Amino acid sequence: MSEFAPVLAIEGLHKAFGAVVATDGVTLDVRQGEIHALIGPNGAGKSTLIAQICGEQRPDRGTIRFEGCDVTASPAYRRARLGLGRSFQLTQLCPDFSVAENVLLSVEAGDGGSFDLFSNPRKNAASQEIVARWIDAVGLSDRSKAPASALSHGEKRQLEIAVAMARQPRLLLLDEPMAGMGPDESAKLTALLLGLKAQSAILLVEHDMDAVFKLADRISVLVYGRIIFTGTVAEVRGSLAVQAAYLGSEAC
Repeated sequence: MSEFAPVLAIEGLHKAFGAVVATDGVTLDVRQGEIHALIGPNGAGKSTLIAQICGEQRPDRGTIRFEGCDVTASPAYRRARLGLGRSFQLTQLCPDFSVAENVLLSVEAGDGGSFDLFSNPRKNAASQEIVARWIDAVGLSDRSKAPASALSHGEKRQLEIAVAMARQPRLLLLDEPMAGMGPDESAKLTALLLGLKAQSAILLVEHDMDAVFKLADRISVLVYGRIIFTGTVAEVRGSLAVQAAYLGSEAC
């Protein structure tokens, strides 16, 4: 793939459920080294678009290219192996496993999910080094032995990112990572994400506009299944079309 080619390129994506058009000709790309935010009101079609990007739903027409490869018809597991990482609106952790064990599971599954039944991954020095690095990166070193169930909501989000990044994804898709967080937790996660974009392109789906404006290099606005505007934070703030459709005058 060319150094300047996008990590993710979506072109003309359509998806309908009967008479309801959920994705109406969506075209966007995510470039290496950037955080690209996807925003829009409830019912705009964000969840359907995410499902198509991840391979959970197949578009009626259009193309999805990841790292230059056409993955439009590829299943979710293949996209994950190619380097698509994801966090969910609701946390997807093993609650009875420790912080370190959750990250270790991700590391061990990163080669395609094959485990050596005759080895102990806890004694694998290379795996343990990756685990320690990502636990430290997300600020959970002092909680490494705590069960995931004992973490605060914000800490669980941090752990989810460590789990995703342990597989060294080329693109990290974050679905409402700030949901349910207070100001301090949001600020901590914002700082963490800013530090990650040099290692992984990020597609951020988020309603917290303060976080979006602090994080995004570019923003795409989805309304009724269509991208109505893509631009920088300043360009989105200044767009009358975006203000009328989503942001409102208070965003100026």
